[in-house]
Amino acid sequence: MSTLQIERIDTFSGHRGPVYSLEKGVDSLFYSAGSDGWVVQWNLAKPDLGKVIAQVEGSVYAMKLDAAGILWVGHNYEGIQGIQVADQAQVFSIPTKGLSLFSIAFVGSNAWIGHNEGLITVVDMATKSVIKHIKASSKSVRCFCILADDFVAVGYSDGFIRVFDTTFQLVHSFKAHESSVFSLQSRGGELFSVGKDARIKRWSADFQLLNEVIGHIYAIHDLQFSPDGKWFATASMDKTVKVWESETLTLRKVLDASRHGGHKNSVNKLIWSSFDDLLVSASDDKNLSIWKIH
Repeated sequence: MSTLQIERIDTFSGHRGPVYSLEKGVDSLFYSAGSDGWVVQWNLAKPDLGKVIAQVEGSVYAMKLDAAGILWVGHNYEGIQGIQVADQAQVFSIPTKGLSLFSIAFVGSNAWIGHNEGLITVVDMATKSVIKHIKASSKSVRCFCILADDFVAVGYSDGFIRVFDTTFQLVHSFKAHESSVFSLQSRGGELFSVGKDARIKRWSADFQLLNEVIGHIYAIHDLQFSPDGKWFATASMDKTVKVWESETLTLRKVLDASRHGGHKNSVNKLIWSSFDDLLVSASDDKNLSIWKIH
């Protein structure tokens, strides 16, 4: 078994509150946002030189960059604001009538937006018009994952994963976790889920449980795969980031404050960039940590 080497190569600071959302950009760029309403562009090739490209009202829990270079920024209770990242221009705004906003996914030509009260708003990305509301639960919609043939797996705060087809019909539903499902990711036809119950679960293509582990002491907020899919990382309320083998769910490394200079508060979000295979973690401690794992 090969030995993983961990190096924390930088800390990006500047946010005035907890950081809740990360989004990959082009090449070495990525974006962060959180409770301060700042949307910050960072460059992994130029350490700690963040640029505020937008400021919105309310906390930001979700962002998504589209193919046209527009960052869809979900500011809580207000709606979606579209920011052209090249010149920081606001190009559109979609109000959401006081709803919480937890997740954004692009499915074909539509954007799916996850809210509280079990509501999904589907927006035509070209016209920015709402074309559908989907409600399959009374509990919050926390995360999306695009599966084969544009099926969409959705994680809810009632612990269920619900799967919808391209006509917005519910085609499958199953109890996956004891409480909120916070992150869903697919790999090789399989689905990985994490949630408030601190468990990591791996599901087959037909949603049969293949294996599971208790991953952390407290809630797991995010799961992200390495660019080659061999590893995945998890972020937790217990202040740690952990690195696992994807095939076996074997724990390989724990990134914490005492051993690696990690975060001092809850870790909320991750991205694993294809730029030099760098892992980025965002935390309630207002900081972003940059990790080299090899």
